Formats: sequence, structure tokens, C-alpha cells
Amino acid sequence: MSEITTILFDVGWPIIDETEAHEGWYAFIINTVKQKTGRAITREDVLRTEADAVVCHAPSLFSYVIWQFTRPDEAAFYDIRRAFDEYYAGCRYRIQNGVREVLGRLYGRFKLGLAANQPTSVYNFLENNGILKFFDSTMVSDEIGFSKPDPRMFIKVLENLGATPGETIMIGDRQDNDIAPAKLLGMKTIRLRIGPHKNQQIHYPSEKPDYEIDTIDQIIGIPEIKVRLS
Repeated sequence: MSEITTILFDVGWPIIDETEAHEGWYAFIINTVKQKTGRAITREDVLRTEADAVVCHAPSLFSYVIWQFTRPDEAAFYDIRRAFDEYYAGCRYRIQNGVREVLGRLYGRFKLGLAANQPTSVYNFLENNGILKFFDSTMVSDEIGFSKPDPRMFIKVLENLGATPGETIMIGDRQDNDIAPAKLLGMKTIRLRIGPHKNQQIHYPSEKPDYEIDTIDQIIGIPEIKVRLS
């Protein structure tokens, strides 16, 4: 078994607490659907549709929800999706409790990379909050040109780090976008049970994460990580 030398982090939820931003999303979708289509929806409607998106492993939770409230009107879907892309929720972002301390312990002991579906605007937030300096590879999907679960996203990050899948462990909150593709490539995986996807189920036993944790600081106790910190 290869020694773990490299750790990849998803950004949304493992690093950024998106709780308040997600509340902003609820207000956005309710108001924008009403404005663009005349359809009145409630927070409970959005929550139920989000749950459906998680169950069916929709790659984009937001696109799935928007489509359910606009179908079959494709023009309305794209109009609202563009408006959402322009909607900036970053003012509601918070850094997850304990993540700076965790990254401080890992820094210099492992090669660290971001593996995230994010706009490049996230760089400023991470830099301003003292996070970006810990990472050896900082490219996100908008810069790479591929989004998870596309394996090419992970491959590009590993190339940047000079690492192989067998020496890498991936940390993410989503079974579909983070865990399954990372395991397909031969990485070890850690599932952080938090956020809208915390109860997402696996499709097959082969997709089962190697470890599951409830808070980010618990990764320090993962055997493959702990051994390099002792």
C-alpha cells in the first residue's frame, strides 16, 4: 500500500461553511422564479427538490432545482441559471471552524491541493482569509476547464502536484462529485458528512468512502494522515 503524501480538498463545506450562503440561495430561487415565471414556490418546495437532487446524484444541485421549477421552459431555465451565476453569495461565506488549524498541521507534511467546482472569484476569499497559502495547487474548475465528477479535473490537479492517485486522499462532502470519481481513479477518500449532501447514499459498495467524519478536525485522526504527523 502506497504511503499517502498528497491530500485534495473540496472547497464548499470542507473549507467554506456555506450555511448562510445556502439560506441566500433559498431567497434567490424563490424570488427569481416568481419574477421570471410568475410561479410561487416556498422554502419547503425548494428543500424537497434539493433532496431529490441529492438522491438522483444530480451533478449540479442548483441547476436541478432551477429546472424542476421552470420545465419545460428551457429559456426560463437558462435565464435563471445565468442570473444565479451572477448572484454572489460569497459575502455570506464563512471559514469552517478548525480548518485553519488543520491546514497548519498538514502544511509541509503533505502536498495539498484544491479539487473544487468553484469560480475563480473564490481565490480572493480564500486568500483574504489566510487559506490559500497552505495549498500547493490552487486551480479550481473554472480555471482547469473541467468540473467534478469528470476525472480529468482530478488528473489535472494531481499533475500540478506531481502526485499519483495511489498516494493521494480526497476529502469532500459529496458522494457523487468527490468520493466516487476519486475512488475510480484509485485514491483513498474521506467523506465529510455535512451540508445538503450529508445523507447522500452510495450506488454500489465499490463507491463506499474509506472514512467518514463529521467535523474537519477529525481528519487528523485518519491513520494514513496521523502517521505523518507523529
